[in-house]
Amino acid sequence: MVTLKRDLGKLSGYATIIGILVGAGIFRVTGEAGALAGSAVPLAYLLFAPIVICTALAYSVFVSTPLGMRPGGAYIHISRTFGNYYLGFIAMWMKLLAFIGAISFMSTSLGEYMTFFIPGTDPRLWASLTMILFYGINLFGIRHYGMIQTIMLAVLIVSILVLVIPGLFAVNLKYYDTLLPKGFSGLLAAMPMLFFSYAGFETLAQVAGETKDPTRTLPMIFVKGVLASVFIFFFMAFVAFGVLPAETLAQSQSAMADAAAVYLPPWGAGIVAIGAMSAFMTSINGSILVPSRMLFVFSEDRLLPPFLAAVHPRWRTPHVSLIISGIVCTSLVWTKSAYFLMNTGLIGIFIIYIMQGTALVCMPTVNPKLYESAKFKPPVWALYIFGGITIISMGFFMAQIIADVFLWTLGGIIIGTLVYLAGKANGKKEGFNYEARMAKDFQLLDQEA
Repeated sequence: MVTLKRDLGKLSGYATIIGILVGAGIFRVTGEAGALAGSAVPLAYLLFAPIVICTALAYSVFVSTPLGMRPGGAYIHISRTFGNYYLGFIAMWMKLLAFIGAISFMSTSLGEYMTFFIPGTDPRLWASLTMILFYGINLFGIRHYGMIQTIMLAVLIVSILVLVIPGLFAVNLKYYDTLLPKGFSGLLAAMPMLFFSYAGFETLAQVAGETKDPTRTLPMIFVKGVLASVFIFFFMAFVAFGVLPAETLAQSQSAMADAAAVYLPPWGAGIVAIGAMSAFMTSINGSILVPSRMLFVFSEDRLLPPFLAAVHPRWRTPHVSLIISGIVCTSLVWTKSAYFLMNTGLIGIFIIYIMQGTALVCMPTVNPKLYESAKFKPPVWALYIFGGITIISMGFFMAQIIADVFLWTLGGIIIGTLVYLAGKANGKKEGFNYEARMAKDFQLLDQEA
């Protein structure tokens, strides 16, 4: 039997989490958020720090258990915590839709940034070419993905330094005379949109089955990677809103490049624009990992057809799932608006974080063996705090935008439920033993104990 290959190391892990986070959100959504929060956007990024760190710690606990050796991320965490396939499936089904939307949104945003260099071109064409390129890289091996991701992150970091270091000396503090120019309500209204910058860090959990020694390396990568991204977000936003009025940034399609043009020569603004494209590309490259690995693990558990779990004998990647998700994402670029895709994508991500937080809170009670098996094992009271902050904050953010996409969300849950029921019925018909499959992972916990 051909299996996935463990080719991702620590450096690739950091490149994945930071590359996904420092992407479409900070370069695209930051400027748009200025219309709602004004120059309070940097403060909003700081306010997210404890929320996202608590969510990251939830993943750190789970990936430090024997379940962290498997691909699938929150699907495995939730379904095995509660011993219930459906709970894990429906949460990850919504995340699957979320990432398909997010990949399409980020690719479209990259296409719009290309107009900085080639005005008048169709952003959808660039988006499609970008996805074809990165799906091809992912298809030919996880090692190639890691190398490309690390190189692009290096380019991104150089551009950020070019933007931030001289930008700090160009900041005009008059833009920050009022801490909350749009009021506290404006700050809160902008936060769901800005959360797009932080969404996706859990992608690393999807490739636990392809990471070297994941139960030891991934927990700290989650926390340190998120902390590094918080500092990057704050300083980039502080410079941008310190050199241009919020109203100007809100109207810009390339906010960071426009900000850099205020205090850098033309070549400097060009470097920042290249960095923005690198940010989009690292986000797209990392996000592409998610839909294919979800289809793969659903297929392993016979909730989707078994051919989706096929692994290429040479490349050791889930090639069938990669090709299918690539076709879907590329098609969506030509049929959906970027803003709609972003909002619907956020709903799916909020749902998975809420359920992950719930699983964390419940784990010591409903699955004490799983809790005891964790290498990173905070006290139970700390789990209640981490999980509680995640559940409450993500629930609040979801409530802010659910009205705009309520029917889509309800439709997604209904379709996901029907897919689950059909998949499980077909699996039973073929003689698949779901109880034995679940018990196999619990045996790993018994061995640890």
